[in-house]
Amino acid sequence: MSDPHPSTESRLINRLRAHVEDLRTRSTWYRERLASIGSPRTAEDFDHLPFTTKQELSEQHGRFLSVPRHAIAEHVFTSGTTGKPVPFALSAADVDRLGANERQSLATAGITAADTVQITTTLDKRFMAGLAYWLGLRSIGAGVVRSGPGNAEGQWETAMECGTTTLIGVPSFLLRMLREWEKRGLRVDQTSITRAVCIGEPIASGFGEANLLAKRIAELCPFRLHGTYASTEMATACTEARPFAGHVVPSELMHIEVVDDEGRPVTEGEAGEVVATPFGVEAMPLLRFRTGDICAWRMGTDGSGRPALLLGPVLGRKEQRLKVKGTTLWPQQVIDALNAEPDLEGFAVVRERDEHGGDALRVLAAAPASALQDLGDRLAERLRVRPAVEAISRSELDKLIHDPRQRKPMIVIDRTKA
Repeated sequence: MSDPHPSTESRLINRLRAHVEDLRTRSTWYRERLASIGSPRTAEDFDHLPFTTKQELSEQHGRFLSVPRHAIAEHVFTSGTTGKPVPFALSAADVDRLGANERQSLATAGITAADTVQITTTLDKRFMAGLAYWLGLRSIGAGVVRSGPGNAEGQWETAMECGTTTLIGVPSFLLRMLREWEKRGLRVDQTSITRAVCIGEPIASGFGEANLLAKRIAELCPFRLHGTYASTEMATACTEARPFAGHVVPSELMHIEVVDDEGRPVTEGEAGEVVATPFGVEAMPLLRFRTGDICAWRMGTDGSGRPALLLGPVLGRKEQRLKVKGTTLWPQQVIDALNAEPDLEGFAVVRERDEHGGDALRVLAAAPASALQDLGDRLAERLRVRPAVEAISRSELDKLIHDPRQRKPMIVIDRTKA
């Protein structure tokens, strides 16, 4: 992903070189890792620097800390979607950087001081994104409604009372809210909401293409849907300027690579693993961090029409990739297909082993047993592979997917690790 403009690429190399030297000076982990490696002078030099893995960060996170403990302003956790949550630290300067990035990110989606924004995610449980949304919105000057997660019906009452214009939340929860609205015979146009910033789940199946979940939402409301992509380790959010157009990478705050399984750059439009090098992070700076997220990339423009790197929707996590009877599949594809089912009360996606040691897929569906055959048929048509489908009660499902230590339901269950 070299820049076509030499001056821009030169500025990037200078920034990367300064970042590497800062790591040598302040980070115990990188001082040792980079001891025998010279500073990058070209893009090719940077490509030979070591990656940082999630396992290293998990097992050695104390050695990544680059400020004294008394300088930590916020203690947060990674999501733990594919493993144990990892502690992550922010200094006061990092908190300021987080707010500045989120201000830019939300402004990319068109949010201004004239908006009232309802945050339907948690701001507690050491959730970094919830903090970022609040900081960014306060910086913009928008009104903030901290409604938090859950209570789908109550969210609508809050939106009408407060004059909400924008929602921030998980798109599958937005769909639940819309279904509650529909059940009660209420009309979406009775609210002031025009936009939703969607987190945690993709709303596109590719550049410019709404996925099944987004199409189902569009059937129930006229909201503009803007995807946003971030992780705790990246400390930087990328948001869509236009629905489904791709997440705009703020290049002044982060360098992004997209690589194949061998760590080589993939071509434009090809899917690979996102590798992030955030700039300007004080407490836990990282170099070439392998996020595990699989995306495609392309060059496009940001909200102001300037050239920008765009990341496509997260197709899945690298370690969650399935090979079911010869078909490559991501749990997110199954989740999207299930979210499009109008009468499904809830579900879990289970990865298992078949009799030959390969991947097998099971769907636990909160639906009548009489509906399972038709559900299986529709899933087979959408996924090109038929998962086993099993009925489960809503109460049993809730016990299975809700862990009080987690900030979100864990609807992908990997039984191959048991």
